[in-house]
Amino acid sequence: MSDYQEPTPQPVAPPAPVLPPTPPAMPYRRSPGLATVLSAIPGVGHLYLGLYERAAAIVLVFALGVWLADVVEVGPFVVMFVWFFGLFDAYRQAQAINLGIEVEPLMRQRRVKPMHASLGFGVFLLVVGLIVLWNQFFPIDFSFLEVWWPLILVLGGVYLIGRYLLDQRRRQREESPELAP
Repeated sequence: MSDYQEPTPQPVAPPAPVLPPTPPAMPYRRSPGLATVLSAIPGVGHLYLGLYERAAAIVLVFALGVWLADVVEVGPFVVMFVWFFGLFDAYRQAQAINLGIEVEPLMRQRRVKPMHASLGFGVFLLVVGLIVLWNQFFPIDFSFLEVWWPLILVLGGVYLIGRYLLDQRRRQREESPELAP
């Protein structure tokens, strides 16, 4: 006979209970009703929600609409549209925040090299500064802008479409280098 003894089995621990996942911490709840009431003053409801970029955009477009109300016939419609948009958007954004849904950005963020951004803004400041300086010594009659201001919108649209097409062409070249000329 041998002195070998079989080890005694250790008691098996019961399986750990499976707990449901804990929900993420709820951000501070925002009242959709209060956001809507505060939006009676354009942008204030969005400030309450912490959406500062949206608030600034709504205030700027509202101010532009007030200015347009004196210049063209569609100005009052712009003012009313922006005011109602601010009310509904504040309500919708408050609900999204309360549900934990990421608030959609006002403008999609693109990666821009800081040098290009500062160069473009520098050129803009230079041109505007030169026009204002010239106007100090030799007054410029800006009354033509009352008739030709839509040209600014047309030029902006042409620029954005051209930029989009150039970005599409660049993406196609990156995806399929064999098709590049």
